[in-house]
Parts: sequence; structure tokens; C-alpha cells
Amino acid sequence: YNLLNSHFQGIWSQSYINLQNYDYIEKASKTSKQAPYKAIAKIMKAYVYQNLVDCYGNVPYSQALKSGQGILKPKYDPQQSVYEDLVIQLDSAMNLIATRPSDAEEVGTKDIIFSGDMNKWARFANTIKLRILLNQADMTGRASYISGALATTTDVGFLGAGEGAWLNPGYLQSAGKMNPFWERFYKQDNSQQPDGLGYFVAGQDACDFLIANNDPRKLRFFQAYTGTSIQGNYFGAQILQTVPNTSKIGPGMLRAYNQNAPILTDIESLFLQAEAAQRGLIGGTVKTFYESAVTLSIIYEGGAAGTAANAATYLSDTTKVLVNFAKTPNKLRTIITQKWMALNGLSPMPIWTDYRRTGYPDFIHWSEEPLKINPTPPIRLLYPQSEINTNIDNVLLQGTIDTFTSKIFWQNR
Repeated sequence: YNLLNSHFQGIWSQSYINLQNYDYIEKASKTSKQAPYKAIAKIMKAYVYQNLVDCYGNVPYSQALKSGQGILKPKYDPQQSVYEDLVIQLDSAMNLIATRPSDAEEVGTKDIIFSGDMNKWARFANTIKLRILLNQADMTGRASYISGALATTTDVGFLGAGEGAWLNPGYLQSAGKMNPFWERFYKQDNSQQPDGLGYFVAGQDACDFLIANNDPRKLRFFQAYTGTSIQGNYFGAQILQTVPNTSKIGPGMLRAYNQNAPILTDIESLFLQAEAAQRGLIGGTVKTFYESAVTLSIIYEGGAAGTAANAATYLSDTTKVLVNFAKTPNKLRTIITQKWMALNGLSPMPIWTDYRRTGYPDFIHWSEEPLKINPTPPIRLLYPQSEINTNIDNVLLQGTIDTFTSKIFWQNR
């Protein structure tokens, strides 16, 4: 937990490189016929900026991406203001899609997420918007803002089953051209990368959850270390279990060199809709959203157990309060906990955000390292050393940043 300014610098630098590219596309799309390109660029900018805010809080925004105008040291904008403008930008993108002319340029196969389906792009934008607004749901005094913002695009809808934002540029079984997650563990000849599968093993909390709930995803998230048994370690533990007695990452997560990369999955979208409906922010049946999300996760993890029938059996077990929606006394706890399990190894950012804003899952064993400097994980990242080196005056204006106490604005706990 001893994060330094030199850690995770790539999140910052790569995000702003991506943003510069999207900004170029947005500005180059000058005619009404180019509305699809402009809308996609605006949506992806909102997606990246949201992640930056969720990691760092205040970030360069209104003066960012303007080196061509001579602004080399952009000021930092208040994080809540950035969030609010992202909602405006997403609404603008959805309007561009809705009002695009009949002879608008087709994006087609140049789009490596939705293959040019602009209706899906609109639902993707609205789902990002829902995520942005839900992150603020436990803040004091934000209820009317959230409900009002959601009302402006009610007719657009959200990503449904089979509509997840998955990216695939055409991965090849060649070094540097495979799915990045797969390539962290395997080489192009399918041999293991050094310290890949031997270094990363199952987390014991996830194993306990899967075992206790007789979860059909058990042997898809993790490989059995013996028979059909899974076992892991706690983070920072001084080798509770040795390597031969721990489960490696399973075939449901490591699928193939050309597996799709998740951007915002339909699984996450349905969990977001379940939470929003539970909070009374959108219409629809909470139980239906929730069970659809869990079912999609079980099917995605695959294998013989990855069927809708097995999902129905799992969800109907009335003895499991973190599974059976009718029996759970705390609906939000169950939604967020199942979302944690479903996004395990698939999409870590929402898991971190959900814990920071809701406190769920509430049974995690945090670092067992005896020399840890805090009992719970960091709640934000530090501004990177590269930014300190080039924009020090504006970094200093953000005040003293503590990774354990300097909360992102939406963290109301």
C-alpha cells in the first residue's frame, strides 16, 4: 500500500495520449455527415476522463489537449465540475447520434467496438452516464441532480445483454499483437511468461465466496490445485499456501490470444441498472436486472457449468443470502458483491470504485503484510512523477495529497 509518485504513471500518460487522439478526431469531424465520428470521439473522451477523475480527483480538463494553442502547463479543474461536464458531453454525443443525417458517413469496420452500430454507441454513452451518476448516489444533496440528469436521455436506454462494449482490433498470435491481458501470462507459442501464472494466484476471499455459495464459476475463475478444490492467498500474506497448493487464473478469464478486451461489459451494465432501479433512479425490475447480470457472468465464464440453467439453479438457492435476491436482507450489498465477483479479473476499476463509495464487499481481508502502512487500501493514486516534472506549479496547487485520506469527491463514507 506504499504507493509512490512513480507508480502507475502509465495510467496518466497513456490516458492523455488517448485523449489527444480522440480530441483530434472530434475536431476533425467538422461536417454533419461526420457526426458519427464526432460522437464516438466525445464518448470515448468521457470514458477516459471519468477513469482519470476516479483515480486522481482534480485533473487537467478545460485547458488540457491544447498544446497547439501554447498551453503546455494546463490548470487542474475541480473533479466534480469535470464529472458534471462529462454528463453534458455525453448528452451532446447522444444528440449527435439521434440527429445525424440520413447520409452520414458510416463508421463500419473502422469501429473496433460496435462495428458502426450507432444505436449501441448511444446506449454505451448512456451507460457511462449512468455509471458517473451512480458514483454520486450516496452524496448528500445530489438526488435531484442525478434524477434530472437521467431524465434527459431516458428514451436512449442502456447496454443490454449481448451489447457489451468489447474491443478487438484483430489480435494476432504474435508478440505485442495479442490481447494484452493474455500476453501478460502467455507468449505467442503458448508457453508461459516468466512469473505469470506462477506469480499471480487466486485471492482467498474470492475462493471462499465461490465455495460457500456453490458457485458454478468456481473452476472457471480459478484452476483447481487438486481435484475440484480451489485455494488462494491473502494479499501481502507471508506465504499462507505454497505455489503448488494455490489455484492459478482459470480458463474463464484467460481464454485465448484473441479474446475481446472489456471496455464496459453488458454484465456491468446490467448490474448498474440493478443498482439504479434499487435506488429508484430508473424503472424496471431490480431482480430481473440483477439475475440477468449474474446469468451473463456465468455464461461468459463458460465451461460445462456456464449455462443459463445452471445460473437459474444458483440464483434459486434460498439458503444463500448473497445469491438469492428474494432472501437477501440487503439488496444493495448483494448487487455490489455479485458485481465484484463477476468483474473479478475482468474489469478491476469499477470494483475499486464500488468499494470506495459503498463499502462492499464488506468481508475482504486487506493486506496481511506486517509492515503495511495502512490497514485498508489506498483510495486514490498520487499524481505521477512525470506530471510533477513538467507541471509542478499546478500540481502543488492541489495541496497535500494522501493516498488514504484524500477522497475522490463522490466518496461519502
